Amino acid sequence: MSRFSVLNNIRNQIKNNLGKQFSTFNNNFNFQKNNIFQLNYKQPTHFNFFSSSSTTIKLNNYNNNYYNNKILNSNNNYNNNIKSNKMCDSKSYAKIVNPTLENLIEAGNKIKNGGLVAFPTETVYGLGANALDKDAVLSIFKAKGRPLTDPVIVHIIESEYALKLLKLTEKQQEIFKVLSDNFWPGPLTIVAKSSELIPMIVTAETGYVGVRYPNHPLAQQLIKHSGKPIAAPSANRFGHVSPTTANHVLDDLADSPITILNSINENNNNNNNNNDNTEVACKIGIESTVLKIVSDSELVILRRGGVSEKSLRSVINDKFKDSIQITAINKTVENTTSQGQEAPGQLLTHYAPDIQTFILDNILNNESDNNNNNNNNNNINSNNNNSLNLNECVYIDFGNQLPNELKSQCLAYKDLSENKNILEAANQLFAVLRWSENQEGAKIILLPDLRKEPFKSLDNSDAVFDRIFRAASGKQANLSTFNKKVLF
Repeated sequence: MSRFSVLNNIRNQIKNNLGKQFSTFNNNFNFQKNNIFQLNYKQPTHFNFFSSSSTTIKLNNYNNNYYNNKILNSNNNYNNNIKSNKMCDSKSYAKIVNPTLENLIEAGNKIKNGGLVAFPTETVYGLGANALDKDAVLSIFKAKGRPLTDPVIVHIIESEYALKLLKLTEKQQEIFKVLSDNFWPGPLTIVAKSSELIPMIVTAETGYVGVRYPNHPLAQQLIKHSGKPIAAPSANRFGHVSPTTANHVLDDLADSPITILNSINENNNNNNNNNDNTEVACKIGIESTVLKIVSDSELVILRRGGVSEKSLRSVINDKFKDSIQITAINKTVENTTSQGQEAPGQLLTHYAPDIQTFILDNILNNESDNNNNNNNNNNINSNNNNSLNLNECVYIDFGNQLPNELKSQCLAYKDLSENKNILEAANQLFAVLRWSENQEGAKIILLPDLRKEPFKSLDNSDAVFDRIFRAASGKQANLSTFNKKVLF
């Protein structure tokens, strides 16, 4: 079992002991070098990397009541003993199963009966429950520590059935058909007003629901055998790096009663002696694009993802010419928000590793540049705690940008795509982030800035950078070649 599975068990011991005083909202783990476990609450806009202080986050009244009554005071079937090497045989713990027909039928029945199943899609692994059962959906929030302000997407395998979950005008149904005909099955989530069939917990009390038809055989088979639409966010601790393998799910949610469907690719990889640790089971590797039907003449991209903005515009403009306007928003919501969101993936801190992460702004090549950076740095303090040695940093590159002489100075180094292939970068990003946080001695992760040329002109680079930006909570750092330090 990985150290993060152990940390999850410790978290639940703390959670059980503190009861109502423990907020499951946006907790962040910090496993220090001396193996002292600390639980800190993240303040994204005023974060001090070296601060050991913590701030209690208050949920709004709706969330407080829901968590206190439904989650924190619910009967807890978890065994709080920390397991070391093997998973307990108890049904209260997660288990990985191979995708045999028997296991798929059993998993489908589990969904039908209100249980949780983690399953692969072409984007990331999802944590699924019966979308029409509010108590089953609530168990998703409980397992993940997810705030009720964050909606979950409903997965279906028939476009016609999806229409029963939505309230659409005749024109909006025409728009829906064009989108579903061109992008389903695939990584596009369509958001519209929800029908009475959808529990409000699915919509984060907004009255809008996202639906999509996943392009993965196991996801489709699970939905088929359950006979239900499946509500599913990513199958990880809330705010942590999204999972793209069954083992990622186990690392994060080992203490929850979840059946985890092993992916076909992972089974094949287990028999491959040349298996790369960063190879992922989910072909696309980042979440779906979320597109809202606002009106008969307006569409809004709420979250960039597996379908590019360029592709959406091409299809809509080809069919409707200039009669439908498409806009894209870059929304960043504070993690303490009490307002329900219409789409997941809107929070400032999301997809985040368990060690601090920064976007590389500039590489400083001389002492003068270094001094100018220090003079302009608002985070300077008298202890000079605004820098770390490069050998304490994991550097994630794109397009082989880091000079060769600096690569060996890093604690660890990986390139998402030496050939500047955005599809390859998207496929590798989450797996590499999880690899990075597991590097012994790592204190920070540096990520590439895809807003800069020549990267920003690459199709769908904005979707990959959206994950990078939120993984780092928008924080930036510079790299000094003069003294081999990372400067905050």
